[in-house]
Amino acid sequence: MTLLNNRLLITQLAFCGLCAAIVFAIPSMGGAEAQAQPQPGSEQRQQTSAALSLPQVTVTPVQAASYTRVITAHGTVKATHALTLSSEVGGRVTQLHPDFKQGARLSAGAVLARVDDTQLQQALASAEVSLAQAKLDAEEEKLQTSPNKAQWRQLASTDSNGILSSLRAPQQDVVATQLSLAKAELESARYNLAASQFTLPFDATIITRSVQPGSYVQPGSPIATLYSTAQAEVSVELSAEQWQHLPTQAMPDGWSVTLNDATSDTADTQWHGQVTRLSQHIDPQSRQRLAIVSVDNPLDQAQPLYFGSYVEVHIEGVEQNDLWRIPASALSQQNHIWYVDSENRLAHFTPQIQFRQHGAVYIKARKGMHQANIVLRPLSAYLDGMKVTPVTEERAHD
Repeated sequence: MTLLNNRLLITQLAFCGLCAAIVFAIPSMGGAEAQAQPQPGSEQRQQTSAALSLPQVTVTPVQAASYTRVITAHGTVKATHALTLSSEVGGRVTQLHPDFKQGARLSAGAVLARVDDTQLQQALASAEVSLAQAKLDAEEEKLQTSPNKAQWRQLASTDSNGILSSLRAPQQDVVATQLSLAKAELESARYNLAASQFTLPFDATIITRSVQPGSYVQPGSPIATLYSTAQAEVSVELSAEQWQHLPTQAMPDGWSVTLNDATSDTADTQWHGQVTRLSQHIDPQSRQRLAIVSVDNPLDQAQPLYFGSYVEVHIEGVEQNDLWRIPASALSQQNHIWYVDSENRLAHFTPQIQFRQHGAVYIKARKGMHQANIVLRPLSAYLDGMKVTPVTEERAHD
């Protein structure tokens, strides 16, 4: 009896334990199922976490457009005509123009100075006398060779071979030559007398004056150094690469040019000119070719363009289509351009550089791509197809 009671007690205890286990297991299973179900927003958080784990690259968006290369060169402003006026006669300076001073501007035809012309006047009078005598001798020779009809019939009857007329021929040549010489000497005397006053051949500014009142000049003595004021010129050297971007290599029909003072930081000082001539010669040392820029009335500009100024010349070239303008920093050390494609993967290509200007590089847009996100500062560790997180340049500075 005792044994049977013990077994019943054990069975009851086991049943109670099983019930308790079932009771406690049901909440636990519910909690596991609840834990297994996805929480709202968890997938988005996982994607955001995955994106944040990707390397970030700074990109700048570019779009194909048309751009114009502006050729920049430097040169010195010079006068179209620079003349050292010299004396052609000798004499003492007796008169100077009141404005014949260094830095002054005078018009063409102004008489800068005069020398004593007493001897020149005497030489002119002597030349006039010589010419008058030569004309008289010529007339006398005509009388000698033109007898009256009676004399001519008598001479002709005895001079069947024309001996008399041939004997007069040398004398006639001498008289004619003397007449020509007298005329030439008169012209020379007149020219020397006119050269006793020094006249401006063009509108000019006086750079230097080499004579004083009372000073004596000889033929060849300098009188003044003159620069023409009607036009200034700047010769600029251009490389073969720069020539390729100009409208044409033939004679230009007025290429517009802008000039700036290269020695000043003020960009407001500008002048406008034109390329009027092209050199037909390539310098054997520098392998460069000259373009000559002209500026009309340089000293009459709002801000005068002075001779001797060192200027920066900007020549507008041809317009080029389908170009990307990218920062110079986007060009890698391997001369590659990296960009981020539509799947946020890296890709690269070797660009066709058209020109560089103002810190930017202008390249041909990649075939089939009108726009792109260009990596600003590519790293050597980049690989094609590498997944990245692009950050635009504006956001990168936020």
